[in-house]
Amino acid sequence: MNVIREDNHYLISWEVDEAPTGTVLYESFHPGKDETANELAVIQNGENSFQAMIEPEKRTYFILEKPNGEMKIAAERVLDVPDVFNFRDLGGYVNRTGKSVKWGKLYRSGSLAKLTKAGENQLKELGIHWICDLRSAAEVKAAPTPAISGILNENIPIGAAKNELSEETKLELPADETVYEPLMGDSYKVFVHSTSDYFTIFNALLKPQGTPFLFHCTAGKDRTGILAALLLHLLDIPEETIFQDYAITNHFTEQILEEVGALANSFSGQEKQVTLETFRPMAEARPSYLTIAFDEMKRTSGSVDLFLENEVGITPEMKQNLQAQLLE
Repeated sequence: MNVIREDNHYLISWEVDEAPTGTVLYESFHPGKDETANELAVIQNGENSFQAMIEPEKRTYFILEKPNGEMKIAAERVLDVPDVFNFRDLGGYVNRTGKSVKWGKLYRSGSLAKLTKAGENQLKELGIHWICDLRSAAEVKAAPTPAISGILNENIPIGAAKNELSEETKLELPADETVYEPLMGDSYKVFVHSTSDYFTIFNALLKPQGTPFLFHCTAGKDRTGILAALLLHLLDIPEETIFQDYAITNHFTEQILEEVGALANSFSGQEKQVTLETFRPMAEARPSYLTIAFDEMKRTSGSVDLFLENEVGITPEMKQNLQAQLLE
């Protein structure tokens, strides 16, 4: 089941075997069939799509309920949040045992520094309980997130021990584009080893107010991408799906290029700024980067599972509890 936005309506589509004759399609403003659910259609034999009007300022979920009571839920994966790019829901991914990640629990995005009141209201509408900012202290200082009443914003820097910058630190920015791809690979190796920070985040998710949860960095690509990959791996999502989720970021490459380029130049002491195009390797979600991160975990511990267990500290009980909370 898939949901995409087309002009002034949603297009909901599904495989024929997901909706045999008599299946009912509902829309709901919560990720489940509750009092907000509204019947849209009864599916007839062979039908595999439906158009629904968009409800402004409301997150809409769609539910297929088969005649036997079995239900499948779907929603837009990429959300249009004002002045925030790369904002996505990790819901709906199917794991190796056939269970799905719950919608409306795990969100990822790029920087929230330009968040407006409209965007703030949308985060509240999504019910987000806390935000985890993965940026360094220097990045936060350069582009702080506006205070959002009622939502905890916690800064847990990933890789900051080896990548922290200060006002006194001035970067030398090469004008050679070929320098930046290996630099990204090295950064991913560093990000992997923020193990105590990953444990802090996973442990917080298990608390009563642990979700809905939003995590982000500057681009919503690298540190955010590794954390998303680890979360999905803990939920037994296949690696192929994890890489597909990582690649969605490439829909926002041009916005990321502006964000990353502006940040890099702001930390440079050079009189002549480096052109944005030079930073393109830093703006793209290249599969090789995430592969480097997984390879570093395997080099360290033998497998990603052992890395999460031995280096991050995820116990079998923690994994079981995370799956119980985040899968359906």
